[in-house]
Amino acid sequence: MWHGDRRLEAEHGDAFRAVKERTSVWPFLAILDGRQTLPPDYYKELVRAPYVLIAAGTLAAYKAHPYMQAGAALVRNTGLVPGGVLDGLLGE
Repeated sequence: MWHGDRRLEAEHGDAFRAVKERTSVWPFLAILDGRQTLPPDYYKELVRAPYVLIAAGTLAAYKAHPYMQAGAALVRNTGLVPGGVLDGLLGE
């Protein structure tokens, strides 16, 4: 038993034990065991603008990653930085 559980059980007694029996510290285990149920419209919680924007931005960054790497290599390999491949052509 965790220290927090022991403290909460001492403080709240049966009310805490009732909550502990219908929940789980492992994500989704109480749902899989049938101790909790999802409401029929649970997906509405996930389809919100901030979540959609974060997911879209993450996917865009993932897809653009090769282009970002190519851009970084281009900048590093030009005369724009010391030691670049264009140093000899620019007379530096």
